[in-house]
Amino acid sequence: MSDLLQFHQWLLTDRNRTLAYRDAINLAVKKDDVVLDIGTGTGILSFFACLAGARKVYAIEKNDAIALAREICAANGFTDCVEFIQNRSQNITLPEQVDVILSDTGASFGLQGGMLGTLLDARRRFLKPGGRIFPQTVDLFVSPVELEDVRSLDVWGKNRYGVDLSPIRRFAANTNYHMSLDRDNVLAPSQLLATVSFQDVETTYASGETLSVIEKNGVMHGLGGWISVNLVPQVSFSNSPLECSDRIVKWTQSVFPIDTPVPVSVGDHVKSKVSTNNGKQWRWQIEISEGKPGGSGSRVKARFDHSTIGSFPIASKDLKKQNSCYAPRLSRQGEAESFLLGALNGKRTLAELTGDLLAKFPDCFPTQIAASRFARNVVDRCS
Repeated sequence: MSDLLQFHQWLLTDRNRTLAYRDAINLAVKKDDVVLDIGTGTGILSFFACLAGARKVYAIEKNDAIALAREICAANGFTDCVEFIQNRSQNITLPEQVDVILSDTGASFGLQGGMLGTLLDARRRFLKPGGRIFPQTVDLFVSPVELEDVRSLDVWGKNRYGVDLSPIRRFAANTNYHMSLDRDNVLAPSQLLATVSFQDVETTYASGETLSVIEKNGVMHGLGGWISVNLVPQVSFSNSPLECSDRIVKWTQSVFPIDTPVPVSVGDHVKSKVSTNNGKQWRWQIEISEGKPGGSGSRVKARFDHSTIGSFPIASKDLKKQNSCYAPRLSRQGEAESFLLGALNGKRTLAELTGDLLAKFPDCFPTQIAASRFARNVVDRCS
């Protein structure tokens, strides 16, 4: 719980971001509008909508931060305006359609966490014809970057403390990192990879290609990624490490590494293709060449093809479970949960349920503490 409080404290103290949302809400929300706030957190955007004149705000949050939002709501007199729903937006229905959908793109590269799929579903099921979504668009930018040794993949390529860590390097090279970059890390001007319009997009897939020209000698360790969030035409902000007036300084940027660092010189070209399905899996393909690709005298220095699918060891049994033809059967732990769900009749106490678990599934719960914790988790989730 304390981690949630600290995280939202960090968000609220980012003045540029918070004030940008407030200004956009004042422009986008009209008197008597019905608003849907997805991922409300402490409810700040919902409360801005109330102050802007909304008749009703449905504030959705899947985690326990919603308890903090309820406290703030009651203290500020918004209880008649805001209805809180603790769940994923895909799991709920609303009693009416909404005029405005708003959500916080709290991610270093804009689409992480399945945000795109969430907004597509909400737009299809909840938004009135002619309704508005904001952010309206997110621009994705990339540029080749150089990292300090302590943040590069070299940590996995060296013998450290008498132990060979190199077997992990191939997984590290397929991980999308979140790092704080600055101008010194950037080797070329940023290039627009893609623009995602939440009002118009029809698929959870997003991709783009760029061609960057190296402007200073260095060593390329990967591709940096950042965003410009366009809330409404008059209000935007960015987490670009390059200087810009609307920058929010607290957000990190994304780094898509390449397996082998490549020395680059002024005039070298870096061709990049980045694609994602709903911000959950990413693929980045990079070609580094002397001179413009396909031009006279051009020479390819290196090519890389990475994907977050390879970011962690995958056991064959886990792969098997992903196959649509796989016919699953309950494990002993699953049998214990099935038994417990059948016993949740509103009459038996937690203590009695815990005793039943210990008696029927001693191989799953060696101690009363283990059985009690299991029972409480199931009750919290399903009752």
